[in-house]
Amino acid sequence: MGKKSRRTSSSKNLSNSDTKNPALLGSVVTTVAQYLKLAEEEKLPLERYFSHHRHSVSSCDGDGAFNLISLFVLNPRLMLPGAPERSVITTVCMRVHDNIRSTMILPNDAFQNGMLQKLPLVEDIGPGKTMDEYYDAFVQNIQNSTGTGFRKAPYAHCKKLVNDCLLRMKTKKKVLVGKEERTVVRLFGLESEENFHQQQIQLPQPAPAPDVDTLWLVLNRPEHYFFHVSSDLHDLFGFECGEVVIDHEYFERSLDYILEDEYRQERLPAMLNHAANWHMLEGSEEEVASWLLWERRPMMLHPVGHLDTVDAMRNSVVLQLMINKFFNGQTGELLMHTFPAMNLYGSGITNFLFYTRHLSITGRLPPAFIVRASVAEGVDGASISDSGNISAENVEGNVSTNLERTMRKLTIRKTSCAVCGATRSPSGSRLLVCSRCESVAYCCAEHQKIHWKSGGHKQQCTLDLLG
Repeated sequence: MGKKSRRTSSSKNLSNSDTKNPALLGSVVTTVAQYLKLAEEEKLPLERYFSHHRHSVSSCDGDGAFNLISLFVLNPRLMLPGAPERSVITTVCMRVHDNIRSTMILPNDAFQNGMLQKLPLVEDIGPGKTMDEYYDAFVQNIQNSTGTGFRKAPYAHCKKLVNDCLLRMKTKKKVLVGKEERTVVRLFGLESEENFHQQQIQLPQPAPAPDVDTLWLVLNRPEHYFFHVSSDLHDLFGFECGEVVIDHEYFERSLDYILEDEYRQERLPAMLNHAANWHMLEGSEEEVASWLLWERRPMMLHPVGHLDTVDAMRNSVVLQLMINKFFNGQTGELLMHTFPAMNLYGSGITNFLFYTRHLSITGRLPPAFIVRASVAEGVDGASISDSGNISAENVEGNVSTNLERTMRKLTIRKTSCAVCGATRSPSGSRLLVCSRCESVAYCCAEHQKIHWKSGGHKQQCTLDLLG
């Protein structure tokens, strides 16, 4: 039993190029951008411009990637009399410790006219449905196709997720790309007047899990099917998940490889933080959240790269269990129910049922596993300060951060060539800026031609001008 693929949920993301209708997309992006401009200028609540909105946040995968899917219905009072309802479903794929990976805007026409029915992550539920029905079906389909779980989230929490991601991008000198991405991000810079959507997640006090077995079952819950380090270990060893039985050499090499890189060191505590927040959504599983935060605390005492930080992660039972998930645990076989209609999320359910039954029968972890750590020991909470690990507390800021000001610092023309990432021309002079849209830059005329002809800027430049 175990996963036969190292694929993470982030490897299947839709993009707006899949709609194959740039004219429709351009019109929708422009309309949403106009509503946003009004909202930002008049500083009125979100609901004055978007009469209805919903949001769902996913658990993260082994790369630290998660999805935020939202529905925004444009207020018909601001439209011309007789105009059809306009609404959009948006997605933002972010990494818990890094940048925005991708965004997407899907207009209601794309669902009601069947434009998306042939896409791999979209199931056609037929015409004539409400946008709430299309939204529910879309979220369910993404959950099944990515093997991550989704929960309903208040707007204020989603706003914080986006703002924190922008602050990380600013710190790491990452950029926002194009009008569509900027428009989706701006949707999370407003204020809501609805009580539910004003709620912030209140994390519980960290507390130790009863034992390692309990943590093992948490890490095998369906929403955490891809909460592992299989992609890292495939890169290291070259074989697939479940093909090899772990031994002490594999175990030590896995730890060394994961912890030799500061990017991966940042990822682990950020994943635990996201998981704790996720478990506090729609049901508020305080107990599970407290266990995850407890395991995270020793990693936050010192900066990333510090020897004590590396040592804390090496001795983390969570990381050791994540490593073991990649190998063959020699558990034997049990006849289990499968859920083919639910795709990868169904595989996660089967996986969880298997390990729950295995633990109940044997009273132990899979026999081939190597786990040296136990539940983390307590640490002095007073010693955890902003001088510690930069993967979370230092970088993530106040939700009231000026979104527009932060976004201005992330525009491409101030940072790097859209083709090669260079920050200066070969001669050392400033970058060339596209004279039409002024939203992208290049180190040389040749790279500008490449981006125009085959890099998608010809279409994106038109959308930027429409806005």
